[in-house]
Amino acid sequence: MKKGFLGLLFVVGFSIAALAQPKAVEGMAEFQGKKVPAAVLELPYPTSTVDDAIVNHFAEKGYKASKAKDYQVFRSVGVGRSKTPYDVYVKSERKSRREKESSVVYIVLAKPNEVLSSGGAADKSSVNDGKEFLNDFTPYLEDFNLGLEIAAQEDIIKKLEKKQTTLLSDSTDLNNRKLQLDQKILENSTALQQQQAEIEKQRLALEATKKRRRQ
Repeated sequence: MKKGFLGLLFVVGFSIAALAQPKAVEGMAEFQGKKVPAAVLELPYPTSTVDDAIVNHFAEKGYKASKAKDYQVFRSVGVGRSKTPYDVYVKSERKSRREKESSVVYIVLAKPNEVLSSGGAADKSSVNDGKEFLNDFTPYLEDFNLGLEIAAQEDIIKKLEKKQTTLLSDSTDLNNRKLQLDQKILENSTALQQQQAEIEKQRLALEATKKRRRQ
């Protein structure tokens, strides 16, 4: 009974997580002053993270980006379950001035080697393939961002550890200098006592000498 309840909780939790994940929608993107069909997805990450994740994602599959206006272009990529080849045009924009840490991603799929601005945009099915790509890309982006956060935290720890090593070295040096200073203080104190004793000795000698004067 307990195992069944835990299993139900897992299924419910997984379903909630799936529902919470942002989903791509059909929309329009602008390319060289023209509106073209696009898959659109809002993401809770800055554009720098999104752009780097996109480049990294395609690089892992052997594709290198070229530039077309404000789009990154990946040529002859198999997209969707059918792996239909497209030239993939991708760009990300900051969602708004106030929401700097959120982005809107546009993906436009065009027939290979056709110029997008001259009507090379594929049909409606390409938008669905683009939506599928973005939805599948979201978990990759989450992992990529997590990797960045881990790397950033590790870098913070490394810097703190380096600072700690410096402080420990300084502490050792200061302790050594303190020991040397304490020794010098002790030596100085002994010398003062000896000097005082010598002064008293010479004063006594002076008094004895004075008493030898003839009256």
